[in-house]
Amino acid sequence: MPSSHATAQTRALPVDSLATTGRPQEIVLLGASLSHLEFLAQLRARPLPQARVTLVNPDSRLLPHDRLAEALSGDAALADCQIGLEPLALACGARWRQGRVAQLNLSAQTITLMDGTALRFDWLSLSPRCWDNRERICQEIPGALDHSLFSHPVERFMALWPRVLDLHAKRTLRITVLGGGTQGAELAFAIKRRLPQAALTWLTLGPAAADSDLESKALERALQAGDITVLYDRALAIAQGIVQLACGAALASDVPIVAEALDVPEWLRSSGLLPPESADRQTAPGGGLVDTWSRCTGHPQVFLAPEADAALGHNLAASVLGASLRAIPSPRAKGLHWFWRRQGLSLQWAPMPLRGPLSNWAKSMHDRGLHARYQIPQEEPPAQDDHQP
Repeated sequence: MPSSHATAQTRALPVDSLATTGRPQEIVLLGASLSHLEFLAQLRARPLPQARVTLVNPDSRLLPHDRLAEALSGDAALADCQIGLEPLALACGARWRQGRVAQLNLSAQTITLMDGTALRFDWLSLSPRCWDNRERICQEIPGALDHSLFSHPVERFMALWPRVLDLHAKRTLRITVLGGGTQGAELAFAIKRRLPQAALTWLTLGPAAADSDLESKALERALQAGDITVLYDRALAIAQGIVQLACGAALASDVPIVAEALDVPEWLRSSGLLPPESADRQTAPGGGLVDTWSRCTGHPQVFLAPEADAALGHNLAASVLGASLRAIPSPRAKGLHWFWRRQGLSLQWAPMPLRGPLSNWAKSMHDRGLHARYQIPQEEPPAQDDHQP
């Protein structure tokens, strides 16, 4: 790990500038995340004429992960939790492309979308929100693709959620949330708040937490107090109305919901960006895949940033300008992570079952500020992009 002195002095690799090439450097943000939205907001406050920024995402709206439980439980309207991506991108002087990736060519530094559009990049930033590969999960749990919902990506999950509500209006449902760790537990709790008559089960897909893991034990007690069954077992298969457990029992379930994070997509596995030993499993920032500045090992022109990386915006701009980079902030605590930035704090909150009235109020105020920062009012005309073709 580099020293703090080395971190402060590290500079981006030189790239030909606008002055020498006659064209701006191309920054492509692949996948919407709070890290990318924060970079766009920084561009709005301080434009970067040396670069042209393009945001690519399959969906036109973003639902922050921290707001999924509120929207699912009905504590907040879905429209009040979502952020429109196209208005934000255009208002910040960036280009907007809605679509999915078909190929990443590192040698040519191009991204090809499913519709055939090719985007060249000097700097590329990948968000784990792009991960959409269900192959491993479907191999481990046969029938998952045909008989269950997937909570990732959250935008697609929420698009299907009204069908569950319609079905529950006709008869009381038996719902099972499979895996997902703390996020899966929060998902189960949010569904129970919205559908209190439903029979809710959280199937952990793993062993029981150790007695020393006080937070997990507290979460388990909170779920059980909320009339949610907690089962420490694995799922062998999913069929119509049934989840087959490893213990041999068959769990009746009308709506199984797979809450496990998805794996890296095929276009990323075949690109050569990730080491072979990590290309066949879910890959997140860390574990030697990125350096202390969120750049992919061996490919410093590609960033792989966490969902909320306060340093990403600075590092992308610094890469264009050849300025010093900043290291990724380190988490300060297990249940509450702090990411410093000029405008204030971004927080990762404790799960809904463990939050009290005061922390719920604080989270509500924080979410309103976040939404106001990234949501562009309809009446505000977007800025014109002088580099539009």
